[in-house]
Amino acid sequence: MFEHTRKKLTLMYSSMLAFILLVVFVGSYWIVSAIIHRNEQAQLESVAEKTIHEWKESQMRMLLPRPSGEGGSPVRGRMDFDFLQPNQLCLIVSKGQQIIKQNPAHHSSLSSVFQQVIMQKAPEAGETLLVPLGIDGEKKIFVVYRPVFPNEDVQMYLAEDVSRMEQLLYQMRWAFFVIGILLLALTALIGYWFSGRAMIPINQSYKRQIDFTTDASHELRTPLSVILSSAEILQDKKESLPAFHQSVLQSMVDEIHRMRRLIDDLLTLARSDVETNQKLSFQPIALQSLIGEVADRMQIKAGAKEVTVINRVELDSVILMGHSDSIRQLFYILLDNAVKYSEQGGKVEIEALLEGTNKVVCSVQNDGNGIPEEDLPYVFERFYRADKARSRDVEGTGLGLAIAKQIVKMHKGQISVKSSKEQGTRFIVVLPVIQPRGDIRL
Repeated sequence: MFEHTRKKLTLMYSSMLAFILLVVFVGSYWIVSAIIHRNEQAQLESVAEKTIHEWKESQMRMLLPRPSGEGGSPVRGRMDFDFLQPNQLCLIVSKGQQIIKQNPAHHSSLSSVFQQVIMQKAPEAGETLLVPLGIDGEKKIFVVYRPVFPNEDVQMYLAEDVSRMEQLLYQMRWAFFVIGILLLALTALIGYWFSGRAMIPINQSYKRQIDFTTDASHELRTPLSVILSSAEILQDKKESLPAFHQSVLQSMVDEIHRMRRLIDDLLTLARSDVETNQKLSFQPIALQSLIGEVADRMQIKAGAKEVTVINRVELDSVILMGHSDSIRQLFYILLDNAVKYSEQGGKVEIEALLEGTNKVVCSVQNDGNGIPEEDLPYVFERFYRADKARSRDVEGTGLGLAIAKQIVKMHKGQISVKSSKEQGTRFIVVLPVIQPRGDIRL
């Protein structure tokens, strides 16, 4: 139980840190990436202004005459591209995507590859586009910018090699990922250690409570046994007592028996709480014979109410790895509870079937009045009684189903309840670690 709580605390701490790291890393990466891309666009916009100005100057100077080719082609004037950086490229193309002007390319195939890319997918005027290109077997990444050009007969494209920046962002992503994983692992280890330290006083307090319950149960059993012995001696002479005194004596004996059952149940719960946190020594159990034994004994008790216990268990070919005394107590509690809340002359059915290859489903059902729907979530709580009016009339301490749940938990199983006025109440137990009976000797 405490180990499970410790792991939950560690998981909670790690999840909170993971969220904080995610926000910090994603936020930092987004800010750096936005700054880099904004600087790239601002730089290209500045280059675009200079290029447009240079284009206008070349048109005004009319250094070269208008070509005698197609009408409507722009003037081919001389342009200087000294303002361009070595990693920048400028293309001025016609409407037919023919290159009119370009700065000297760094690779012989750069202009043709770039021209093919913008013919397939070109950015809108005033927008940028990130384009990966393969140039001479080398992968490069360009950011392409198309400025708003005043001349409708030509289009201008500016590109800048941002491979180093994109590589930097790529390395930054991996660095954040690796650092985040390492921080999470380190924090999980530290959190697990701190949660263990935090659980020490809780564990000690819980152990003191268990020890107190166990010691108190042991200490109370002795005086109750003495009182019960004295009351039984008086019962042998009860004929000599007045009727009122006989009634008081019988009530006292009944309450002593009830107190003994309550102390025994508290002691059982205290032991099971300790055993749940420890590894029990499980043994092979022939489940069919064990259930049959409990059902036969319960039939004797059920006879007082004329209740019939019907055994429909079919588990001849399987065994269960478990704690024999605890499993026997589990089915005794469920059958006893079913008999107690059955109507006079009713019946209790117990079934168990192998489901798949690794679990068995057992059910105990009676045909009583059922449990109200609003009480079903609480029937396994300690001292809870669904029928408050019958709490004193029906023999029991209110701890039986809590003990049953604890036993099922010890065996890594599940227990549930279904109830209705028409069909009565059905308790379902699913127990794992079922294996075929082979060479194991019981």
